[in-house]
Amino acid sequence: MYARFGWGLSVGQWFIFLLANALALPIILGQAFGLEGAEVAGLMQRTLLLVGLSSLVQICIGHRYPVADGPAGSWAIVFIVMAYIGRAQGHEGGEILRLLAGGVLVAGGIMLVLGLAKQTHRLLFLFTPLVTGCFMLLLVIQLSGVFFRGMVTDPQTGLMTMPVAAIGLLVFIGVLLCSFSRYAIVRTYAVLMGIVVGWCAFAIFDLSGDALPNTASGIALPSLFAFGLPKLDLGMLVVAVLFSLLLVSNQVAAITAISSVVKGEQPSMKDALNGSSLASGISHVMAGGLSTIAVVPLPITAGFIQLTNDQRRAPFMVACILLAGVSLFPAAVGFLSLLPAPVANAALLAAFIKLVMLAFQLLTKYPLDQRSGTILGVTVLLGVGCMFLPPELYRDWPGLAQYLLGNGLLTGTLIVLVMEQVWRKA
Repeated sequence: MYARFGWGLSVGQWFIFLLANALALPIILGQAFGLEGAEVAGLMQRTLLLVGLSSLVQICIGHRYPVADGPAGSWAIVFIVMAYIGRAQGHEGGEILRLLAGGVLVAGGIMLVLGLAKQTHRLLFLFTPLVTGCFMLLLVIQLSGVFFRGMVTDPQTGLMTMPVAAIGLLVFIGVLLCSFSRYAIVRTYAVLMGIVVGWCAFAIFDLSGDALPNTASGIALPSLFAFGLPKLDLGMLVVAVLFSLLLVSNQVAAITAISSVVKGEQPSMKDALNGSSLASGISHVMAGGLSTIAVVPLPITAGFIQLTNDQRRAPFMVACILLAGVSLFPAAVGFLSLLPAPVANAALLAAFIKLVMLAFQLLTKYPLDQRSGTILGVTVLLGVGCMFLPPELYRDWPGLAQYLLGNGLLTGTLIVLVMEQVWRKA
């Protein structure tokens, strides 16, 4: 009985983890592109469906690890930058989304071809521990600001309020402390308990402010090409090609991180990377057709597994199927959308601590001599510097420059890739 109960809790915890990673960005993108309520609800439905299906494809024919797929932070930055620049230039949100869908499809096609040809592993020489460590560090820096801001601000007003910040901080500390508990059940379900307690606290203090939305009953299938057929221009084509390198870097980082915390027999890096590339190509093609943000394997899953000590495949696969199935019911999607964003962000931010540790383990795998230290310093300074540039500063620049200056993760990753290859070791 206890085993079945524990298995069910594991499914629930994976479900919440998948949901929490997927829930915030559709709302953020909806606001950025000026979408109406029904369009945001549709975007959320398609995103949840994509996350469930993509994660399932990855564990079945991809890298075969229990790794959650989630909206790519790197793509999200491109989407948001394009939203603000495009709207400032008088373009409609749907028109910009069609252009972005074209870029996602091109990147997906490249990954699909590499995966089918089983040639992705030939790029492994580019992704040394220094490159992978820099990528993971920049990823943490870029997303930590998003998650921390979401943890302490009221989702209704966008302002930082004391009650919301206090609950978010307590959930963060609670999940962190539970992960060090001497009781296995507390460590295993730390994230789930943190989210449940935080959600209850929001309800008790009436901080949510949301009523259950009016949604259609029954099953509703997602719309294909919701904003029209994809478009493409030269700038987006170049960015899609560059993003293919970033996607490979993301896969290497995720596989490296997860392989360091999963016990037992594991696939080789070559097989895992080729499989992951094939699955990522499929998921990007699905994302283009569903007119939603592309998803990628999330390195943060390694931190989640370390927090919970739960690496079983079966509960993860059931949670993926459950999320994809739930997305087909608008009423269920409406209820799940009530999960307070500060609570979800706080629980996820706690898992980032393990990712920071993994990044520094990679960066210090070999001594940081003058060459490695200089490459790391230049990458962090320029990559992080781009993260602080306001979009208004470069909105009149060519499209490719806008994409690069607006995405510190992409810029930093390209810098460390080039410097690592050009500056040879003595």
